[in-house]
Amino acid sequence: MNKRSIFGYTLVMVTASLLTLQVVAYALTGKGYTPPMPSTLKSKPKQTVSSSFRCSSRPPVKGLEGAKDPQLRKLYKYQKLCHSAVTTQVMVFTEIPKDTAEADTMGKSMASTLKEFSKFGVKPMIIVEPTADSTNIDWAQLKSGAYNGAVSAYFQAIRAQGITPAQTGVWVPLPEPNLPYWARGATTPEDFAAIVNNYLSIAQQSFPGLEGSAMLNSATYSPDDFNWANGEYLSLVPYVKNLNPTLVRSMGIQGFPWMPAARTGGAGIFDPSEFLSPKLAKEAADTLKTKDIWFNTGTFSRKYTDNPDRQTSVTPERRADVLNGILTQAQTLKKQGYHVSINVFSQDKSNASEATDWSYFSDSTVTTSPASPVFANFASRLNQNGIPLWLFDREGA
Repeated sequence: MNKRSIFGYTLVMVTASLLTLQVVAYALTGKGYTPPMPSTLKSKPKQTVSSSFRCSSRPPVKGLEGAKDPQLRKLYKYQKLCHSAVTTQVMVFTEIPKDTAEADTMGKSMASTLKEFSKFGVKPMIIVEPTADSTNIDWAQLKSGAYNGAVSAYFQAIRAQGITPAQTGVWVPLPEPNLPYWARGATTPEDFAAIVNNYLSIAQQSFPGLEGSAMLNSATYSPDDFNWANGEYLSLVPYVKNLNPTLVRSMGIQGFPWMPAARTGGAGIFDPSEFLSPKLAKEAADTLKTKDIWFNTGTFSRKYTDNPDRQTSVTPERRADVLNGILTQAQTLKKQGYHVSINVFSQDKSNASEATDWSYFSDSTVTTSPASPVFANFASRLNQNGIPLWLFDREGA
């Protein structure tokens, strides 16, 4: 029998079988038989958030809409979406004062922020970027102690405003040292540990017991390599092996999905087991002798927003899939005995040099954005799984 005959015979048999099923189904139920649709052809139902939806069982933090800090005001909008408390842990960015005069000004400003966060019961995670006046600091200068006086004056100024150790939150000096953002020069991974230990030691002179953390990118890059496709998932042990565990109590791992610009070809990275690399996170945490691991991550809706010919976009459904994968990685580490939390970076950076929109809604589309349910459902699932949520976003972004 040739291939055409085989195909024709098979088609006849399948048709006859379906007709038989229709007759039997009608005789038994009065309704015809509808064959199941292959899952690959099913359209995913659109996610929605009803007025009865709650991200958590905790009541919203009151008064955030009137806060001075733009991040606290944005947190109010997340609560509006979730009809409940979303988180009481928020990421904050700062830099290093260039001299003692600036240290006093910066210290007073930070103290004001810490007081307001404390007023609303919100814990800050303070990311200390190696910049002064928004200019990269040469790491060789940091290593030599050139900024020690300014850093010491900065924390003294914070303390002078009446801030207590309980209000200081978590401090993360020199974030993502294995990215090509910073002026690392000829410094080594071991130098990172020396600089972090030094910064946190100075901080503890003003605030004994101040909680420190370290955050590394999951993929490592050469200091002068700005091609995001060239990151290598190398061991992070060289960066953390000399960190002082009495100063650095937790291990942060940063990783985000990525895709090339339109019309350039190449595959993107959307698998959290790759871009977050729990294996490397676990190895680094074990080296530091800590069970506390946190992810800094998120999903984007658009990239390369500075060029219409290069811009790419991702559907809300795909963003939800990525977040589900992130939760899976956190659950895997939790089952192994680690305390895992997740910071969601969700600021719209489409008008910045980063040219990426990480947000799920704008200030005016809290309940109407197609991606709002994506965030709300993820926050709810974190709560159900006992995984703490941190957040970075700000009003007016």
